[in-house]
Amino acid sequence: MIDRMNKYLICVFIFFLGNAKMYAQRVACIGASITYGATIPEREKYAYPAQLGTLLGIGYEVFNYGVSGCTMLKKGNLPYWNTKEYRQALACSPDIVFIDLGGNDSKLINRKYLNEFEADCRAMIRSFRNLLSNPQVILLMPIVSFVTDTTGIWDIVIARDIIPMTEKAASKEGVEVIDMHPLLEDRPDLLKDKIHPNAEGAKMMANKMYDLLMQEREK
Repeated sequence: MIDRMNKYLICVFIFFLGNAKMYAQRVACIGASITYGATIPEREKYAYPAQLGTLLGIGYEVFNYGVSGCTMLKKGNLPYWNTKEYRQALACSPDIVFIDLGGNDSKLINRKYLNEFEADCRAMIRSFRNLLSNPQVILLMPIVSFVTDTTGIWDIVIARDIIPMTEKAASKEGVEVIDMHPLLEDRPDLLKDKIHPNAEGAKMMANKMYDLLMQEREK
């Protein structure tokens, strides 16, 4: 009798677990190498999308669509628009979309196109909002860069140009932003190569994203 009861409870648990998976909120994380988890050992567990998934738990599926080196700019040296990950993100019918692009756009090779950044950012937002799933879109401001090579990911350009244009795009499209830029400003120890956060830095990013989603859920 006890064995039969145990089997019944196991079946019930599997049933509800399966249903939770079936009706899970689908969260798409769009971005470049920081989203991908570059330089993080076991990035599948410790990149910020993976850590966000752990925080959210049952009821959410988080997908990492990060591609190293990608730009928001359509004319950038490696546009996210042209990647298979972008097409996969659109096809997954997300309920929530986090967009974390802009750092690579600050490189010297891409700066001549920065006057098109706001328009491209708005187009990216609309490409997701026009999906049948009608997802909530949230923009992440680029984190700080400690790179001193002015031809690379240069923080002056991020702070002076990329962030204000991202804010304008978000305001015009009516989407939310998370300001990640100050998050690691006093923690250069978490960015060993001066660009990419380690697992601890990624966790700090995931925590901010989680906090926003929980605040939204409580409204």
